[in-house]
Amino acid sequence: MNEIALRPRSATEIVDAALQVFRRDPVQFILATAAVYVPWLVLRLVFDLGVSTTFPTFRQAGGIIVVAVVAYALVGGVVTVIASDVYLGAPADAMRALRVAVARLVPLLVTGLVTMLLIGIGFVLFLLPALYPIARYFAVQQAVVLENAGAGDALARSSHLSLGVKRHILGTLFLVLLITIAISWGAALLLGFVQSRVVTNVLLTAVHIVVYPFLGIAETLLYYDIRIRKEGFDVEYLARSNPPIPADQPSAPL
Repeated sequence: MNEIALRPRSATEIVDAALQVFRRDPVQFILATAAVYVPWLVLRLVFDLGVSTTFPTFRQAGGIIVVAVVAYALVGGVVTVIASDVYLGAPADAMRALRVAVARLVPLLVTGLVTMLLIGIGFVLFLLPALYPIARYFAVQQAVVLENAGAGDALARSSHLSLGVKRHILGTLFLVLLITIAISWGAALLLGFVQSRVVTNVLLTAVHIVVYPFLGIAETLLYYDIRIRKEGFDVEYLARSNPPIPADQPSAPL
């Protein structure tokens, strides 16, 4: 199996590379996402969190938000770990990725909540200001699980990486979100003809389990893309993978 080249990419090339990464080991991505989304679905069904009623109560909405934030943090961390492994040519392991995400859950939650709060404030200020925190904190999940950074360090790390490349970041994220939303909305429209809300929620969860990894993979490749552009990560990684032969050690014959 040929490795996916480590090089700078345009937004469309990142999307294409994300699809390549997903196709390398779709089972691991789906298993990892299902390990988080299926328990979330069970909780919603058992406690009727917005399933049987069209408009959830205030208490139900609060429960949905809390569980959604935790699920989003876990899925983001899990997909990031697997995407990084596949991109760098390592074997994917959904259970190992889940353990890493659970171990880093607190900083994942803190950075996620801070980012969502700043984006929410930006939307209150008429949309455009929301683009700044989206671009500035695009890589907090990657910094937490791939660099073992704490919440504050992850926010600072992502902020540093985004300097001078926010337009590229926003362009890539916009394209990825457009594709993800189009697929999700298309599935929701088709499932709108299903009468049972329970069945609808089950089928929508199945769609999200397949579609969501694409978003996390693309975000991870964008993180590496910025590191390649600004830090020469590709050269550094190749140097680590192929250490120089000591002077006193004979080289292999040609």
